[in-house]
Amino acid sequence: MIEHVIDVGPSLPLDVESLVAFRDRVATTPQGGAAVFALALLALVEDRAKGVGCLTIAIERDKLTQGTQGYKGFEPSRRDLRELEERVGGKPYLARSYIAGTTPEASYALPSGPFQIKVREQPNDVKDDRAKVFVWSTGADSPRPIHLVKNNRGYWKASNWSSLTVGCRPPAPPVDDDL
Repeated sequence: MIEHVIDVGPSLPLDVESLVAFRDRVATTPQGGAAVFALALLALVEDRAKGVGCLTIAIERDKLTQGTQGYKGFEPSRRDLRELEERVGGKPYLARSYIAGTTPEASYALPSGPFQIKVREQPNDVKDDRAKVFVWSTGADSPRPIHLVKNNRGYWKASNWSSLTVGCRPPAPPVDDDL
């Protein structure tokens, strides 16, 4: 197993333009493509309109439909978007758990930058145009698998991400200060 740390930078790219720039820099590897998808999930829970565009650039073309909410005339399929919103929308901490330095005890508050995403690779799971890598969640005991495919421009994009949406340890309840 090979551990990778994807350096995101001093700020999180949570809009389409900045995520495209980040993608162009890191999604030339499966690990970078996984980090782009994790950031797109975070963008979705922070701002739905921006998040739909971010998801559009993070997932493989076969999972997109024509639409006006995404990017360049495409958006995630209604089914995929509905599933993501149901599984992650009400639990924004789940998306934040993929950022290194967050903890359940601190309600998955984002640390100060620079930000990082940790990804594990098993060499046998990376082929020429298909890969399975594992993204670490600070709220889980083991990393979560994500499947990716390489597109015609050489960018790795998510094709199956269901394990990244299954949940994690809930944030600690707030302390009751009755003083």
